[in-house]
Amino acid sequence: MKQAIGRIVGEGNVTDKDEELETFSKDYSVVSPKKPKMVVKVQDPDEVLNVVLKLNEEGAPLYPSSSKVHFYGGTIPRKEDAVVMDLSGMNRIHEIDEINHWVHIEPGVTWGQLQQELEKKGYRSIIPLLPHPDRSVLMDLLEREQPTLCKFEYSEMLASMWVVWGIGEKFTTGSASINTFRQEGCLADGVNPQGPGSIDFWRLLQGSQGTFGIVTKGICKIELIPSVSKTFFFSAENLGELIAPLYEMGHRYVGFERFLVNHVSLAAILGDPSLKASLPHWVIINVVSGLPIGRPDEMVDYQADYIQNQLEKKFPCVTLEERLEGAPSGTEEKLPEMLRKPWPQDKVYWKHSMKGNCQEVIFMTSLNRAPEFVEAFENMGIEVGYPFEDIGIYVQPVEDMRACQMTFMLPYDLKDEQELKRIRELYNRAIVEVVNKGGFFNRIYDGIGDIVYNLPRAQGYVRHIQRVKRLFDPNWILSPGKLCF
Repeated sequence: MKQAIGRIVGEGNVTDKDEELETFSKDYSVVSPKKPKMVVKVQDPDEVLNVVLKLNEEGAPLYPSSSKVHFYGGTIPRKEDAVVMDLSGMNRIHEIDEINHWVHIEPGVTWGQLQQELEKKGYRSIIPLLPHPDRSVLMDLLEREQPTLCKFEYSEMLASMWVVWGIGEKFTTGSASINTFRQEGCLADGVNPQGPGSIDFWRLLQGSQGTFGIVTKGICKIELIPSVSKTFFFSAENLGELIAPLYEMGHRYVGFERFLVNHVSLAAILGDPSLKASLPHWVIINVVSGLPIGRPDEMVDYQADYIQNQLEKKFPCVTLEERLEGAPSGTEEKLPEMLRKPWPQDKVYWKHSMKGNCQEVIFMTSLNRAPEFVEAFENMGIEVGYPFEDIGIYVQPVEDMRACQMTFMLPYDLKDEQELKRIRELYNRAIVEVVNKGGFFNRIYDGIGDIVYNLPRAQGYVRHIQRVKRLFDPNWILSPGKLCF
């Protein structure tokens, strides 16, 4: 099989060397490591297609990986004799569409690479909160990472996709599927058609961890870099006091980036975990910005006026600051630019700055229920002996306050066996507790699926997506062991 695949991708692009296999056997999560049988490096969609066809003949399991930085166990093989497909070499930026504000990229393009190219033209990525610079852009968007820009127009950052299904066929989703796409006279812009009568498959690929097909190219939303920005901080010692003000800002469309963090997460974001002792326990960060079109200064001024003269009076229990107490000097000036870029390449990743590793629990809920989940995690921490004051919390509103993504960051020292044991126990308990409280896991990583897909209310759903699996991947070679496959 190694020789046959070598004839497709070149002998130098297939390896079973132990060092390379070790790299793909684990990540920064607590998911148990497992070595693949070989790693295949691909360079274009034709190679992807031909490798998929060959592995269908062999009946060998295939796990796609577009980045070498992973946090959730999504690319760790689950089956014996697995082949990992390394897509990181497919890292071309095909087009920056300045008229429609889209960029056409391959799965190996990283946040650091993309932002560097966009800045040359005055654009920015629609970016999650300080992503790792070496993470794949398409992978993060497929995995439903939420942007810090929580307005509706930024809710779908990923449009048309080019995919190779498990059955060994190429397919294009969205309006890019028109044969004359990007040719002169073609009006298709590569978006996801959602009108009456339209049928598309883009949702099928989101969050599926490569179980239906392998995405070889995608179209991602971009935006102009704001010409003027101003940062406001709303702090409180109790999370519940910040819920109503955050709803208010969202409903009135006040702010560009807008999210809530506790002192642990904020200290890590500011580059010094020891700052948590001096920072407020809970902080809303709201960056008011004006794009370089129309009247950006007026855009910022009228929102700032509302915050200072109306919002502050309406919520007197909340402290409004333009310079956050306990934060380093100049934080309010640095944050807008920080939030438009991935984490700096030359610094320890912010989520790992606390103890070296971090296991995350990520789920969706409504903002008003956030305090309930915080209390639940505090109680679970006490039960397993993990200090609540070490847990980083990040709450990201989604789509004009329709919902929010809650992220609980559980830092740990990989060399401390006792702490690792406590983290595993807390993580497993948290999954059950979130499900029982009505939280929604839209990213079904290892451990979560065992619980979610066995719920009585999920059985009809499971049967349907397994039927779909048989259509797109009849031999079940793509990422077996993931989700409910």
